[in-house]
Amino acid sequence: MGWLASTLGWWDDETFSSELFWGIGLLGLFLIILQAIFGTILGHDGDTSSSGSVDLHGGHGGGGSIVSIKTVSAMLLGFGFGGAIMEKNGFSAGISALGGIGAGLVIGAAYFALMNSLYRLRSDGTSVLTEAINRSGTVYLRIPGNRSGAGEIQVAFGGRMQNVRAYTQGLELPTGTPVRVIALHGDQALLVEKLS
Repeated sequence: MGWLASTLGWWDDETFSSELFWGIGLLGLFLIILQAIFGTILGHDGDTSSSGSVDLHGGHGGGGSIVSIKTVSAMLLGFGFGGAIMEKNGFSAGISALGGIGAGLVIGAAYFALMNSLYRLRSDGTSVLTEAINRSGTVYLRIPGNRSGAGEIQVAFGGRMQNVRAYTQGLELPTGTPVRVIALHGDQALLVEKLS
């Protein structure tokens, strides 16, 4: 219990701004750990569905998303811990906040670039999306209706089961709905319809 008392004593010695920086950094770390647990136990990336993110290509979803829980978590981690470290080294709260913002932006941008590269590797694998046309699959992440956003389907092509970003022209397709791929939607997504 001595470690707990010393930890609480350390926390009491911190200024309000320092406690705020540490709190934000710890929140970012907690979110990253939570996403890792989701990925390990549930087999999901622990992020919001792709319809909740902003796409570089003007639509929604997938690996090109700029705003996601993962990117925001990385930015919080950088801002909080960066600001706390700068304040510990004698900088004022305002300068530390600016330094934390800079660190958060750098870490968030680096994380985004890494995830975007990994997504492209996954998407540009040995199989070509045209092989999925006329194949049946299952909705993995809910697909919003009327091409208003992307979801994700699991479909077998190229010799293996793959998760691919997908859109639909009709009504929303909830998770688990059987679908048929009817066309490509851009370079890295499919257009699907509900199997009757």
